[in-house]
Amino acid sequence: MLSGEFAAGDEQPTGVSFVPAGAQVAGGVGDALVEVDEQEHDRRVGLGLQGAVTNLGLLHRLLNLPHGEWVRWKDLCSNDVQALQTAPVGVVDLSSRGVRRTLVQPARVPFVVVRTSSWRRGLRRASAFEPFAQRVLLLEGEHRNLQQVTWEADLLGVGVWLRTSTHIEQILAPAPWRQLYVKAAGWRFRERAYDRWLSATPPGA
Repeated sequence: MLSGEFAAGDEQPTGVSFVPAGAQVAGGVGDALVEVDEQEHDRRVGLGLQGAVTNLGLLHRLLNLPHGEWVRWKDLCSNDVQALQTAPVGVVDLSSRGVRRTLVQPARVPFVVVRTSSWRRGLRRASAFEPFAQRVLLLEGEHRNLQQVTWEADLLGVGVWLRTSTHIEQILAPAPWRQLYVKAAGWRFRERAYDRWLSATPPGA
């Protein structure tokens, strides 16, 4: 049983925040536990790289570059060369002979909470986050068919929490999440969460 609920201002471990609407995919929006890479954040701030890098094509190209190692221009196709040469400051280092990736993913998003009063609609939204994070459905209001809810949620690996008048109760624990693939969409998901974290964090905090 959970006696409280995450909130944006709750005390969390260093670099970890609960960010409302921090998880965003085509299938919906959820609240996210965001674990910021403070070293990467400080590096971006120092270079003047504002906001997140969410260009899917650019992120796909960056995944094909080893971090911190030079790659010769002649080993890249012309489309990759053009995209990397026009990337924002702080994404890559450029020289006459090649390119070196300096950007890394700015945050981890280990946990997503989908709040809903309709469990069927909520499960559809929670399912959209399956490739990216562990998921919990937070039910609002009265729900008499909890057995049906938990049965379907369990099949999907989604945890179920129920808000009562005084606290939040865990009905079903979420399944562990494992990253099966490394794709640009996952990087963009974390960049978007980082961007929401930036918006929710007071300057200089």
